[in-house]
Amino acid sequence: MSAMEATATRAVPDRDSEQWVAQLRVGHPRHDQAVVRLHGVLGRVALSELWRRRRQLGSVNGPELDDLAQQAADDALVTILDRLDDFRGLSRFTTWVYKFGLLEAAVKLRRRAWQGREVPLELVPLARVQRERIPA
Repeated sequence: MSAMEATATRAVPDRDSEQWVAQLRVGHPRHDQAVVRLHGVLGRVALSELWRRRRQLGSVNGPELDDLAQQAADDALVTILDRLDDFRGLSRFTTWVYKFGLLEAAVKLRRRAWQGREVPLELVPLARVQRERIPA
C-alpha cells in the first residue's frame, strides 16, 4: 500500500476518539475503567436495538431481554478489543463501536427467534435434498 493509500484509509480521529482508543489499550492506567464504560455504552445500544425490534422476539421481555442485551454487549466488547487497531478514524469512535453493538444485538435476536423451532425435513421432497447435496 502506498503512503497516499494509507493516508486515504486513515483519518485523524477526533480527540474523544483518540482518548477512547488509547485508554482501551492494554497497559493504559485507565484501561479497566474504559472497558467498563464501553461495555455500558454497548449494553445501552444493544438494549435499544432489541427493544426496537421486540416484535420479532414474541414473548421475550424483562430479564430475558436484559440478558440478551448483556450477551450482545459482551460479544461486541470482545470483538472491539480484538479489532481496536482496525479503527481508522473515518468516523467517531463511538459511531464505529455502535455498529458492533447493533450487529451483535441483531445476531442474538435472530438466534433467539429461531430457538426451539424445527424445520421438518419430511416436508422437503427427498429428490430435492439429494439434488442439492454437495458431493464429497
